[in-house]
Amino acid sequence: MGLDKKSYFLIMKSSIGYIAFMCFFLYFNVHNTFGQQLNSKKTHPSKLDLNNLDDKITQWQKVLNIPNVAISIIENNKVLDTKVYGNLSNGDTAPKNMIFEVASLTKVVFSTLVLKLVDQKRWKLDEPLAKYFIDPEVASDPYSRKITTRDILSHQSGFDNWRWMNSAGKLKFNFEPGTKFNYSGEGMEYLRSAIERKFHTSLSNMADSLLFKPLNMFDTNHQWNGKKNFERYARMYDADGAEIKKADYSIQASAAAGLTTTIDDLSKFAVEVLKGAHLSRPLYNEMIKTQSVINPNLQQGLGWRVINDLPNNEYALQHGGNDPGVAAIIVLLPKSKRGIIVLTNADNGLIMCNNIVRAVFPEGKEIIHKAFKSSKLNEIPKVIQLSDSTLKNYEGHYKREDGVDVTVTVKNQGLVLRMAGIPLLNLLPQTEERFFLMDMDAKVFFTKNNDGTVNSVTIQDGDNNIKCIKVYH
Repeated sequence: MGLDKKSYFLIMKSSIGYIAFMCFFLYFNVHNTFGQQLNSKKTHPSKLDLNNLDDKITQWQKVLNIPNVAISIIENNKVLDTKVYGNLSNGDTAPKNMIFEVASLTKVVFSTLVLKLVDQKRWKLDEPLAKYFIDPEVASDPYSRKITTRDILSHQSGFDNWRWMNSAGKLKFNFEPGTKFNYSGEGMEYLRSAIERKFHTSLSNMADSLLFKPLNMFDTNHQWNGKKNFERYARMYDADGAEIKKADYSIQASAAAGLTTTIDDLSKFAVEVLKGAHLSRPLYNEMIKTQSVINPNLQQGLGWRVINDLPNNEYALQHGGNDPGVAAIIVLLPKSKRGIIVLTNADNGLIMCNNIVRAVFPEGKEIIHKAFKSSKLNEIPKVIQLSDSTLKNYEGHYKREDGVDVTVTVKNQGLVLRMAGIPLLNLLPQTEERFFLMDMDAKVFFTKNNDGTVNSVTIQDGDNNIKCIKVYH
């Protein structure tokens, strides 16, 4: 898939991807005091809890350095309320139609578009994409003749999240498509390329005609020149509250990230999905059923994450998005016709997203746990103690394979990892060289040279690995 410089930057920006999305949950539990114990399934009413929500959100904004938060609450398949908190960079009150980037929430919007094409019998879930597109980098692999839309929408493409994450820096199949889960933005882009070639038009044009205009989502776009309505744009901020400034704010269309929208527009999309997305019932059932298993608590449908076995026989459709200075989440409960969307413009935003889901939904704590952790509720892994001298060996500066700086420091008999675009990660030792994060399944491990000096740290999430080379102490 040929990528120009700006498209490549978008992919690099999204490289934190799923791992970073989950990291925010850890940071919340370590630094936030608003969490409560998980309730029993038997005591959960299906009723929203909006008591003191405004006060909580404004307090969390201050603690977490998040300038703007947008929230939508849906009851009985209708928008109960939408609200935007905070001010613009010039000090004016943020408008209700503030424009946010939503990172990987783009994937579920794109998936819905694809399913509409399938429902109209203009596209097939199980037809090999090779009929329309083969990426030159995998053309010699027989799996390139097999991969289908279903494989990609269920994150069973066989690709890395992004091609730069493998040692060769090229697209490759790591396993046979359709055989297991591995989250992949590359897959979404591969599918976009196939669809654009078949229909001889752009993703932006198709989304406008089939999704955005019919739903009156006039502030939603897959691409943006970085200038139109800039006064309404939610600029991005790091974990310390400093603005992440860019020389160029424009966005090129992607199926994996980069969608710009407002809370009102995205609410229209959410209600559409809750009502069945105007898909046939059999196809909607395909969307929400388990296509692949992520872990015992979390399944993958077509586009959406599916969380089953919630109180009152409920299930949730969920997805999040995270890029530097961007964080968002959407949770839909189809049986009880409820939903929530949270959009933010800061590195600590997913902490805010998870806080709000917990605060609003009676079953919110269970939803967040299952969205991020494969263990049973309240199950805590064993932590070992390491000497300060052992921990000191890991301190230093590292570089990710795409050039992003990473630092590791010793703090409170453990390690803290800092990567651009995400908050501090507290690493807890499981062995001398392997560490874990309390509220996510990703593992962190260090490697050493023959003389015992540390040479790298790797964050491992499923089959996706982010390796960082140590450059100096």
